[in-house]
Amino acid sequence: MKVWISRHSRLLILLSFFVLSVLSLYVVYFQNSRILIGDDYHFHQNRIEGLALSLKHGELLPKISYFFIGGYGYASSLFYPDFYLYFPAVLRAAGLSLSASFIFFGMGINLSTFILTYVSGRYMELSRIKSYLFSLLYTLSIYRLQDFFNRQAIGELLAMSFFPLVLASLYLLKNGQKEKWLLLTVAMTGIGLAHFISLEIISIFIGMYIIFNLKRFLKKEVIIAILKATGVTILLLSFYLIPVFEQMSHITFQVTSNPLTLISDRSYSLGVLLANSFKNSVFHASSANIGIILLFGLLIYAATLFKRNVPNRDLIILAVFFMFITTNLFPWQLFNQTPINTIQFPWRFLSIVTMLLSYLIANDDLGLFKKFPSAPIILMMIILLGVTLYEKESVDTEGKRDLLYQTYNATNSYYIGAGHEYLPKEVNYETIKQNKKRKVIYNKDEIDVSNAKMTFDSVIFNYHTKNANRAMVTIPFIYYYGYQAKIVSDGKEKVIPAFLDKQNGLVGIQLSGKGSVSISYHSTLAQKISLGISVSTLLICIIWKAVFPILARLKGKN
Repeated sequence: MKVWISRHSRLLILLSFFVLSVLSLYVVYFQNSRILIGDDYHFHQNRIEGLALSLKHGELLPKISYFFIGGYGYASSLFYPDFYLYFPAVLRAAGLSLSASFIFFGMGINLSTFILTYVSGRYMELSRIKSYLFSLLYTLSIYRLQDFFNRQAIGELLAMSFFPLVLASLYLLKNGQKEKWLLLTVAMTGIGLAHFISLEIISIFIGMYIIFNLKRFLKKEVIIAILKATGVTILLLSFYLIPVFEQMSHITFQVTSNPLTLISDRSYSLGVLLANSFKNSVFHASSANIGIILLFGLLIYAATLFKRNVPNRDLIILAVFFMFITTNLFPWQLFNQTPINTIQFPWRFLSIVTMLLSYLIANDDLGLFKKFPSAPIILMMIILLGVTLYEKESVDTEGKRDLLYQTYNATNSYYIGAGHEYLPKEVNYETIKQNKKRKVIYNKDEIDVSNAKMTFDSVIFNYHTKNANRAMVTIPFIYYYGYQAKIVSDGKEKVIPAFLDKQNGLVGIQLSGKGSVSISYHSTLAQKISLGISVSTLLICIIWKAVFPILARLKGKN
């Protein structure tokens, strides 16, 4: 039996991860055909619905989601990468309900995190049992469960799946395996495709990790490896990064003109953070925490810092440091007016603390597993029990958020995130919501508009200007750089760029004479070029890592 288990260990581990991916969602997503919603559920629900609607209309790579804001359109697909959302969106477009699509998506996220964390542990030379424990500690950690169930911060949750792979990449580079730089590229690209703020957070961690291991990283070959990883990551993400910067160079958005929060206002006192962690508190605005298991791990390993020659001292110090900066003991007010403020909530650094402590406990530098061979099994049982109790408490304390599937499936397209971050600053959202019946706006003394039609992603009408040489018409779309008007007049066709109507933040165009016009969004030159860069880089990487080795082997046989 032991021989059979050993031969099929990978399959058994994978099957157990699949079972855990389902069972860990039972209380919050399956029990009584109800689903527990989180703070951000409306927005991500609408993103899935919007992408599914775009796919149904043949828009495979949409920039504007016209499901949002009752058809006014919101550039969610431009500012929030849709890469991972294609899975639930395709299920939704195929006919599954929104709740079923999201639940399958949730299981996929869990399964992916289990696998990536286990693989990361193996890269860092953990045994199978320790890698398995690392995966359970991380994937089923309290902070990650808060992200998943109570916040439903899907971008951050997806990004966290790749954090252990970043740690493994740094471990390999620190130990001189410079050829593993592509692993860091994969990890960072995976994070960038999910959540830009998490890319900022993990980049800060990488910088700190390198500083603590400067002697290991100040080697020509390692520096070159990191530069290659950075460069290829930027090239792979250019299809997302360049269009975002392009939009921000043409438009001032509310994320900069009216930020949702100041980072100094969202830090916790150390006592509150420790108390909430000790109690495994359900997430609310002031109760993000790492849970009691990781808290004990932090206290025990922090105490070892007073000893000499402590293994993984750098990771212990970093875990303590990132726990510290979550609190108001750190001078966050110095960063309110800096790009760091985009992180919004200092407690987001608990994702780093969670990763480091999960690894430290699983790695067992204290040798507890040798003294108590059954300890890993007992710890795994405690983890699973803790997950069940946490989910039950979440449902019990947040009963209003526990919805029937039918209720969850009812969408409201006017939820675009609490901060309305990527609306032009000129948009008054309350005014938009009061004018849900979209209309073409114009001065009747200057122009006649007739036969106005609004399709899924365009507005078409005939026009005839009067006394004015040129007349302005406002189109009921939120303005983003890339809107164009195709005008047919006197048998000739021309395309002119639309502009931002400063009065309301909508799409504006100038017309003269008479004719017909169609207004819609088109990919900009920068968007097309950046997409080409990303696709070309991906193809080169695939050819380099997959095709060339095969050709080399074939050449060797000949």
